[in-house]
Amino acid sequence: MTVSRDNPIAMYLQIANVLKQEILSGKIKPGEKIGSERELEERFQVSKITIRKAVEILGKEGLVLTSQGKGTFVKPKKVEQTLDQLQSLSDIIKNSGYHPQVKITKLEMVSTLNIFLQEKDSEIDSHCLYIERLHTVEELPIAFAQVYIPYNLGEKLTKNELENNTIYELLENKLGITLGEAIQSIEACPASEALGKALDVPEGSPLLKAERLTYSTQNKLIEKITFYYRFDEYAFKIKLNRANLIPMWPPILDK
Repeated sequence: MTVSRDNPIAMYLQIANVLKQEILSGKIKPGEKIGSERELEERFQVSKITIRKAVEILGKEGLVLTSQGKGTFVKPKKVEQTLDQLQSLSDIIKNSGYHPQVKITKLEMVSTLNIFLQEKDSEIDSHCLYIERLHTVEELPIAFAQVYIPYNLGEKLTKNELENNTIYELLENKLGITLGEAIQSIEACPASEALGKALDVPEGSPLLKAERLTYSTQNKLIEKITFYYRFDEYAFKIKLNRANLIPMWPPILDK
């Protein structure tokens, strides 16, 4: 498909249609750039304004995402997490067919006051390791994590290890801890200014918030983590068996 100034259809619409076909046909794959503004200007021999109008159309149709300073990418399919097993986010991203990247934005020791206060966690140290991790997929931010690990474990982990391994890998392979069960809750929340900046979304945008407490097989709390996910990039799913379903309303009894 080509564009032509002799075509009565506006140039930006023609360009949008060309790019749309290339995206839908797989010529430009999910996560790939559609080209920089300069490259698209030269390719179609049009102005920057025309290219921006074409990209805006693709954005409204949910085909592309534009990241400030990075460019415009074909929108990846959502990363999906099943809720029937305990997995790290990096493993979940890999299983969705993408290459995960992790950046540590904060690493410090903090007081455990009001963080690990639970009956069976009375042996937790007075301090713990606090970690902020930004998870990206194909250079696009997908989730921001706030992690707390007991001091006796956290002091043995380095920034380099935390950026190149999952926390579960480090707990199991380096520290010899066997993971047990986890308790997780999920809710919606608006993006704060800081979260919006980290995840490249406007302040107030809806996010998925998941809080998880992870225990060892000895029933010791080894991690508290809060994830903030972009709702347009992440989804949760669970398989339900009818035998486990509880009716929302009581059965109607015959009089």
